Amino acid sequence: MFRNKSAGFSLVELLVAISFVGVIIVAIFNISSFNSSIRRLNEERTQALFYAVEGIEASKLISWENLVIGDHGLVQQDGTWALAANEPLLDNRFSRVVTVSDVYRTDVENGNVYGLMGGSQNIDPDTKKITVTISWLSRTGRQRQEQLETYVYRFQASRWSQENWVGGTGQVDWSDDTKFYSKNAGIDVTIPGVSTLIAGFLNWNNATTTAFYNTPGSSDDNDVYETDGIAYVVTENNSSGSEFYVLNISDIRDPQPLGSLNIGTGVTAVMVQGNFAYVSTRSDGAEFQVIDVADPHNLHVEVTRNLSGSSDARDIVVNNTQAYIIQGSTLYAFNITNPSNPTQYSHTLSVSATGNELFVSGNYVYVATEDSSKELQIVDITNPANMFLAGQYDLSGSLRATDVNVRGTRAYVSTKVNYSGPEFFIFNIEDPISPELIGQYEVGADINAFGIVGPYALLGTAISTEELRVIDISFPSTINKVSGFDLFGSILGMSANCAVIYAATTGDLGEFAIISTEDTDCQYASAGMLESSTFDTGTSTVAYNWIRWSGLEPLGTNIKFQIATSQNQAGPWNFLGPDGSSNTYYTNASQEYINYQSHLNQRYLRYRLYLDTSSELQVPILEDVTISYSIYP
Repeated sequence: MFRNKSAGFSLVELLVAISFVGVIIVAIFNISSFNSSIRRLNEERTQALFYAVEGIEASKLISWENLVIGDHGLVQQDGTWALAANEPLLDNRFSRVVTVSDVYRTDVENGNVYGLMGGSQNIDPDTKKITVTISWLSRTGRQRQEQLETYVYRFQASRWSQENWVGGTGQVDWSDDTKFYSKNAGIDVTIPGVSTLIAGFLNWNNATTTAFYNTPGSSDDNDVYETDGIAYVVTENNSSGSEFYVLNISDIRDPQPLGSLNIGTGVTAVMVQGNFAYVSTRSDGAEFQVIDVADPHNLHVEVTRNLSGSSDARDIVVNNTQAYIIQGSTLYAFNITNPSNPTQYSHTLSVSATGNELFVSGNYVYVATEDSSKELQIVDITNPANMFLAGQYDLSGSLRATDVNVRGTRAYVSTKVNYSGPEFFIFNIEDPISPELIGQYEVGADINAFGIVGPYALLGTAISTEELRVIDISFPSTINKVSGFDLFGSILGMSANCAVIYAATTGDLGEFAIISTEDTDCQYASAGMLESSTFDTGTSTVAYNWIRWSGLEPLGTNIKFQIATSQNQAGPWNFLGPDGSSNTYYTNASQEYINYQSHLNQRYLRYRLYLDTSSELQVPILEDVTISYSIYP
């Protein structure tokens, strides 16, 4: 007899099943309840954030003088927002408090508070902090809070700039940005975009080669930088020793070596600022190098930086706290605030073909490239961390640019031999975005390098019997040859002042050459002063922030400013310096804060420019000046 082994559930099994189902039902109920609570909390928080954002935006609409320090509520009066002693509950639940507080900053200069927020000493009178706090009792029975912050500013800054003075004197009120009120006999404004000291006439027909210096070995000299009677010369890789030389050239007939340094690779360019020389090299692992030149008898490499890729670095330029270096077709930017630890910005810029030379002026780096469709490229470096191509120019023919220079509102570019046209070009760059060709000159050979001194361009050519040619560029439409010189080799780099040219050449018998008019004094005026016309800010509720300028300030020369403001268009004009007195001057080209109290709420502005030199061969050159001011409600 057989039994059926698959009989129904036992009582125990049934109870287990019921318990299991019950647990699931309870779990589902709890999850549903939890989700419901989360949803309600999120709804509450969303509503609280809405009221906080509304509070922030409403506070921004309240006038500056009504943003009183302290805790407030918000109310609407005749359709506009205003601060109140308190505010009714929002939606019968949410409490809103608007806190207006002072802002402190880390630094103060000439009464202007600036720098990072922090500390407890320097109240910024033009910034306030707004904090909106929303508090409520949640449905869960817990007290909750959301908080948002923002900063409001008394005003936004505007800028007034002047970068050309050729319009002449006599303009009382600002209407033509190339004119000014007055100047004395020491100031020369005949070159567009430049204000400098006036010079006597120099006859380059009388120039001669006064000295040669043979750097050891047969390597070409690539570049030279001269300052204060010292020449820094760099060469190709030298199997006989050094590639970096420091020469005493105070006697232009007898240059004397002070020191040298073996870099171990070809050095393509050099620029000196302070106690450091910045060089570009052919080294695959150290294209950018900084050399300590404080003691010429004890030179040493302070630091090196490796650039991406294996192309040679071709040129380097320095502008106060920034350095720019071109490697192949890539432009790099470095922060050199600390020369012993230059920091590369992550952003680089491609110029699409090999870049040969750089020149920095104001907020732009000018690049001479081998791109036959845009030989001149102009890079905006206002923010070195985000450089971008602002302008370019395509020269006629398939040319390769070799060098570039800028003076005021003119840029100069040289190229390899054209065969059917000019190799030297002059541009109007009043608008760097759209450079305008205004002059050109044919040499009939490569121009390897050139310099600009006053009304002259000094061209280093590949003509075997005339490696140096001097041309008069006073009138770009009619450029004329002044003189020419036969050297031992072609010029690859040069540095020059009004009467002397220092040339790095390919000549084995004397790679470094000095050519001079033999004038010991260029007859520069020792000092000069220019007073601007009157600029109208348009309101008496104005504060003046800072002044800055760009140009050239060789050792022994000075560029200085004073500021005058008035409530009346006709003055009086009391010109003051950074301490609020007539005995001091603004001298920091990168940016200096204008004395706050001395010029507060003065509608009209003038500046005075002071130039002076104690050098017989060098002068300061101003290219532009900018003054920042702020109008507040």
